[in-house]
Amino acid sequence: MKKVIFVFILFAGMIPYASAAQLDAAIFFDDELVEPSFQFLRIIYIEYPNGGQISELLRGKTHAVSFVADSNTPGMDKLLHQLNQNLKEIPSNAIVTDAKINYQAKLQGNENSAVIEYKVELIPTITNHILKESFEKRTIDANWRGISIEEPMILETDYGSFDINNPKSAIDVMVPDVSKKLYDVSILEIPLIDASGIQKLQLSKWHSLFDNTAIISGAVEYKYTGKYVITHYTMGECSIGVGFCGDRLWNEEKNLDEQYKIKIVESRDDASISFEGYVDSNEIDGYDVFETSLKSLVNQKPDTDEFPATVMYGMAGFAVIGGIVMFLISNRKLKNDKNEGQTGIDPAYLRAFETSDSSGGYKTNRGESHLILSGKSKTAI
Repeated sequence: MKKVIFVFILFAGMIPYASAAQLDAAIFFDDELVEPSFQFLRIIYIEYPNGGQISELLRGKTHAVSFVADSNTPGMDKLLHQLNQNLKEIPSNAIVTDAKINYQAKLQGNENSAVIEYKVELIPTITNHILKESFEKRTIDANWRGISIEEPMILETDYGSFDINNPKSAIDVMVPDVSKKLYDVSILEIPLIDASGIQKLQLSKWHSLFDNTAIISGAVEYKYTGKYVITHYTMGECSIGVGFCGDRLWNEEKNLDEQYKIKIVESRDDASISFEGYVDSNEIDGYDVFETSLKSLVNQKPDTDEFPATVMYGMAGFAVIGGIVMFLISNRKLKNDKNEGQTGIDPAYLRAFETSDSSGGYKTNRGESHLILSGKSKTAI
């Protein structure tokens, strides 16, 4: 079953869609821990259309910063404290006991601008997210999906003390001379760790997809089996109800030896959470929660944004019935035509001759038939 859910997450991760914060998580019914993946993505452009000193430092240059941090990395204890403090403020009942960080920043200097791409993955180990539980039902806190930190998050890395929450830290390492010239550009220091937009969208506006493939006996031959059904919750496509997907932009200009423009681009937040069992969303005492069950939830209402499975199966059934009816009608007509024999002109009254017999004519297999009536002939075809 776990392989089934992780295949879905892997497929979702392959989709070429970059968002400011992207959450992928799998919550198994029997597990007490959750290890969601938060990815924070950003693109910064440093534009120098008029040339200048910064263009000379960046044009044609390629730099990169990357590292992995875990519980053995100095500074991780403080980072965990920051995450737990933020969860209390949200508020969320969840507690982070451990975390992993995958950090990447790449700079490419082009003719008229330099591009810096950031990808910071935070994988916290979350516990205490289960608010209520029984043998077959659980109420799960969902507020942890909105993790957001505004303060510096400093780790000791091969690059020295490094603030993973401040984009300027990577610029300091890759192109320190450029960083000094842009020291007072405020948008370069907008925090990266911000998934608050995922929490702002109410769970009632998320889309849910019920997948019972794992428990269908016919799926055994494809090695796609499991003990329970799977429910996927996603933020869904852009719409009036969910919100539009326009990019978020920040612009700031710096006048040095030339006029420089710094631009930041981020796309809309996105999230996908998969569960074992049947799931419904609710709100209890200010907490957004998921109510999960290994059996179908009593009084569970279908998502108004979904196309109900019963409707799809009903339409498929009507299509099958319609096909059978058309087959019977067609078959009956063929039998009637066979009994009646050929209709139209009796071939005994037709006489054929070849066409295009004239000099230079293009001779084909086509011909003409003349209808013979009372000793006279008339062209029929």
